[in-house]
Amino acid sequence: MEETNHPLPAAEERDRWAESAVMDLGGPMFHAALLLALRETVAADHVSHVFYGHDGAVQYSSAASLLNQSLIEWTTNVFVDDEFYRRDPNYGLLLDMAGRPDHHPDPVIQAASPDRILDSEYRRLLFERPGFASKISLIGARGEGISYLNLYFSRTHSPDVTELMRGRAPLLIALARRHHQLCRREGEAQRAASWRSGLSLREIQVAELLRQGHTAKEVGRELGLSPATVVTYKNRLFKKNNVASLKEFLIKTPVASGCTPANAS
Repeated sequence: MEETNHPLPAAEERDRWAESAVMDLGGPMFHAALLLALRETVAADHVSHVFYGHDGAVQYSSAASLLNQSLIEWTTNVFVDDEFYRRDPNYGLLLDMAGRPDHHPDPVIQAASPDRILDSEYRRLLFERPGFASKISLIGARGEGISYLNLYFSRTHSPDVTELMRGRAPLLIALARRHHQLCRREGEAQRAASWRSGLSLREIQVAELLRQGHTAKEVGRELGLSPATVVTYKNRLFKKNNVASLKEFLIKTPVASGCTPANAS
């Protein structure tokens, strides 16, 4: 099978490819920009990023392709939704890294090709059917979880490409993780803002103080309202957000940090 073989770039050129991806961090075109930059140097055709929690379960996934976007999305969905990720040859390593991130300070690079996959169903669905000739996996462990970045090739990549990616792995993983963080924060901000729809200014003021952990008496003192009036506003908030208790309300309307106040009972 034909190999991709690209010369190693000069030291001063090694990080220029990342500039366009950095510009798209947190945006819908990030993975496509990252893949396009990589395509120019290592001829990767598809990329997927899967993020694992400490329990080994997938928390996030995204993918991009220069050849067939629907194909890489289908493949990624099979990998995640049908739990083929648990049959991944790298899954044992991922679990170990998730459980002991401090023991894996450096990124791990793994190369794979169909002939090295013993699970026939996994090989058929995730290599042969989509036409992947080889794959390079970049795995990075941090306190919040594991980033699993996969580059797929339509032609078998050469050992030189693997070595090139070894040098770029720290930056690639850092970019993918940062993108994930920005997307997660944006999602949290959108969820946090949605509960304000249909509320009056005073109801929002009461809600904000409640979300910060203040009692009804403290809210009343801050806004110049009687405790009974604060309770009235609180009941309106519960009704409009379809919740029955302060704890439910705080869970449904997280503070900006994503943390629930300690006295949410």
